[in-house]
Amino acid sequence: MGIKFVHTSDWQIGRAFRNFDERVASVLEAARLEVVDRIAAVAVSGGAQHVLVAGDIYDSPDLAARTLRQVLERMKQRTDVSWWLLPGNHDPARPGGIWDRVAALGVPGNVVALTEPGVREMAAGVYLLSAPLVSRAVARDLTAWMDDCVTPDGAIRIGIAHGSITRFGSGGDDGVIDPGRAQAARLDYLALGDWHGTTQVNARTWYSGTPEPDRFRDNAPGHVLAVSIAGFGAVPDVVLERTARFEWVGERHEIGDVAALAGIEQGLLARGRLQDTLVQLTLTGRLPASAQGALADWHDGLDARVRYLELDTSGLALTMGEEDYASLGDDAALREVAARLARLADDVASPKQEAAKLALAKLFALTRRVRQTASREAAE
Repeated sequence: MGIKFVHTSDWQIGRAFRNFDERVASVLEAARLEVVDRIAAVAVSGGAQHVLVAGDIYDSPDLAARTLRQVLERMKQRTDVSWWLLPGNHDPARPGGIWDRVAALGVPGNVVALTEPGVREMAAGVYLLSAPLVSRAVARDLTAWMDDCVTPDGAIRIGIAHGSITRFGSGGDDGVIDPGRAQAARLDYLALGDWHGTTQVNARTWYSGTPEPDRFRDNAPGHVLAVSIAGFGAVPDVVLERTARFEWVGERHEIGDVAALAGIEQGLLARGRLQDTLVQLTLTGRLPASAQGALADWHDGLDARVRYLELDTSGLALTMGEEDYASLGDDAALREVAARLARLADDVASPKQEAAKLALAKLFALTRRVRQTASREAAE
């Protein structure tokens, strides 16, 4: 006797990406719905008939009925998979809340909403112990009852819950899930949700993370867990399966010349398709002022190739060397203006530092365009 299933969580269907323009936000919102099909594909390809969703299926309790139906319809179409849905802190199972609305819409036969704590036989000899959230915040560990839950001898016991095993910030441990719950409750596996990055707590306790990334954090989001338990007491075999469409890349680079930009772009290319990549770059170090035009061109080119680009150069100092002055020509007044701007741009105590950096960059961009225009006219 054994079982195979997929562990996932934190779908947060209906999330609005308000920090992005409508063009980008719409595809990110759609991707969170489309990933349901990829999760089902992982289950079927691995011989699993069950998908456990450990909380936060929906992003908020007040979503439109159409959004609620869209998820149900996608799961309904995958009749080869049973979906076990646990309410989380974004979609708690409180009276009159989102799960009552879901029930009124009609839950498909292959979907089980785990809106009450309890134990269910999800397959022959396999019991699922669920700890749904009934509010956004709780004052106790909702998995504690599992220690005393009785199941038949030799049965496989799987727990599912949503919450943190660590208290972040001040306060006691109320509401925090005991990281030793699997051992205390004799669980063969404890499927957790809440953390958006895939995390192994111990051999029998895992956070699956969100199946579609939603922020610039390098904590292994974008996966589900394919879990196989050979039998009662067996250590589960857990395999990470990638389901994400989009790659979110947040990086910080120190550069000293324009040539370094090519290396940054090559690193992005190595991660996958640029058109499915969202990039948040912070550049620090020192760059010759005359290279600002090349930096702008690089930015514009990369921006056209990726799905989204956010570039922070506030920590990038501009330097003025002989070559920079020479690029301005023989105009002494222009050189003096550049020198003054360079001094201000290098003065971290000056309130005019950022304005000076911008003005210096525009000065060199303008002189570069003038040279390019003159060169074209001469060629004609």
